Amino acid sequence: MHAYTLLLTVAKAFRSFIFAAMAIIVPYYLSSLGINAVYTSIVIFISLVSGAVFILLYPRVKMKLKPKMILLSGLMVLAFVILIFTRNVYVFILAIFIGGISLTGRDFSAYQPVEQYTISRYEENQKSKNTAFSVYNFGSYGSAAIASLFLFLYVHYVFSYIFMVLLVFALAQLMIYLAISFPEYSRPSAAGEIPGEVRRHISSLSALFSIDAFGGGFVTTSMITLWFKVVYHISLGYAGFIFIIVNIVTAISILISSRISGRIGLIRTMVYTHVISNFFLILMPVIPNLIASQVFLYLRQTTSQMDVPARDSFTNTIIPPDYRVNSNSVFTTVRTLGQVPGPAIGGFLIDAMPPSLLYVAGATKIIYDISLYVKYRWFRD
Repeated sequence: MHAYTLLLTVAKAFRSFIFAAMAIIVPYYLSSLGINAVYTSIVIFISLVSGAVFILLYPRVKMKLKPKMILLSGLMVLAFVILIFTRNVYVFILAIFIGGISLTGRDFSAYQPVEQYTISRYEENQKSKNTAFSVYNFGSYGSAAIASLFLFLYVHYVFSYIFMVLLVFALAQLMIYLAISFPEYSRPSAAGEIPGEVRRHISSLSALFSIDAFGGGFVTTSMITLWFKVVYHISLGYAGFIFIIVNIVTAISILISSRISGRIGLIRTMVYTHVISNFFLILMPVIPNLIASQVFLYLRQTTSQMDVPARDSFTNTIIPPDYRVNSNSVFTTVRTLGQVPGPAIGGFLIDAMPPSLLYVAGATKIIYDISLYVKYRWFRD
């Protein structure tokens, strides 16, 4: 793999540590401010709305890719400086918006489209591209596991100290971007110049990804943490323990993904593994027992994210290079916007009938899987 691919993998790992930690602590941090479960889900909803607006507007900034990435990571640094010195829910939401910080536990951010484009340009061979995206995502989940371990071992739970640790990771990400040379691309001057076939792929995939994201909005890391907190009254330390295993299992499955996609193809990997994971998701609340719910969650994670490197490779193959930054930005925006209703609706589902949260999420995501296969089963990589 190219050296810049490895550096981007490390940068994503640092960012994933931040996002994973924030997603797990947010229900407990907001609870310490006197916010209940329903209002916590609304705060998560507001953060997703602001994040979606940020992602939508940021590509319009007329700067080269490297200054954009430096500016973006600088704003994240500023956000954590704000969080360290304040304890107010409204300031918290403002800082999340300024820093483009995801509370989903997943990297739906303005960084990702540029990183994916950069990797796709430096890794032009299909096999190396598949491997690169697997390693890129493996680093993310491996780092998330370390973040979960940190929260499990850190028993004092002084939130300002946690924000200081996350500030260090934000600064480290900034330093990496200063060292990377980002390739430039030919930006189409008008929408009419985008070939019709490319527009159709972007439109079709955007519609499909929005369905998946809508279901995913119910089961972000923050929402799953909130579900366990409400149903089983677990502590922050125990939540950290759960997500240590979740992220380790996920990281291992990410590495296996490229081998599977090499044998059965990208689309089949995306669909088959995703259906299995959503079946286990639906089973999580069937046996009302903490250990049983954990086991089904871990089983879900064995295949839940195998589609991610396959999807990254697929979208950065079917879309020509000159349109990848724009298309990746569209897909990231669509996935972020698609998730927006989930926490708001999910909070009321948890309050009214907790199992329904997971039933709705699993069923919606299976609809996406079937639709994707019907639409793109012809694709051969």
